[in-house]
Amino acid sequence: MIRTKIIPAIDLLGGRVVRLHQGDYDQSTIYEDRPSAPVEQFLAAGVRRIHVVDLDAARSGDRSINQKARDEIVAAAREAAELELGGGIRDLKTVKEVLASGFDHAILGTAAVKDPEFLHDALQEFAERIIVGVDARDGIVRTSGWEEASHLSAMDFFEKLEQMRVYEVIYTDIATDGTLSGPPLDAIRSILEKFRFRLIASGGIASLEDIRKLIELDQPQLSGIITGKAVYEGRLDLKEAVKLASGQTG
Repeated sequence: MIRTKIIPAIDLLGGRVVRLHQGDYDQSTIYEDRPSAPVEQFLAAGVRRIHVVDLDAARSGDRSINQKARDEIVAAAREAAELELGGGIRDLKTVKEVLASGFDHAILGTAAVKDPEFLHDALQEFAERIIVGVDARDGIVRTSGWEEASHLSAMDFFEKLEQMRVYEVIYTDIATDGTLSGPPLDAIRSILEKFRFRLIASGGIASLEDIRKLIELDQPQLSGIITGKAVYEGRLDLKEAVKLASGQTG
């Protein structure tokens, strides 16, 4: 059985920790006013990688709104866990700022779709510290905080990323995100079987059984599983999830 990482998510909107339902900014649930609080809980559960999304920056490009919140997360992590940040990272200057501010990885989403030359340059300079986030609904890549359709097939985009030698990709099926309906296993299996990059699965994780099903795909490129709402609502025991994913329990 493969081993992978459980990567809990912190989504920031207006300086607070929220979750969106299927990427809808008008359907947000506030879970925490203090962004450092979930980091402390995650570390206590044995988490060693945390996924952070600046939703304001993803939507508008304004990275100032959550600056304080991002700094609090970095301070709380105390280098005990890897941090990856996505949202509004659309030029090399911002990539450098993110990676210099305490985040280990920069996630490129909208910019990776709209500006392939920028993605190429970022990969040349930062290599494995660059992750590409691919958010799709009905097989079509969406951008700008999921609010715009790109008319680009997700599988075609994966082909391009493979050709560019992208090291790691986060795949989110927007239809499952925040729904606790389970991950899109068939889509994830197809991606893992067809491409060589490392894949982080995101969206729909509701239980230990969902994590077990992903692990049982038995694909070594599955490098991580992102979970959010299930943790915040107490449906998923994070400590047990970490043990299961790391092979410490059956």
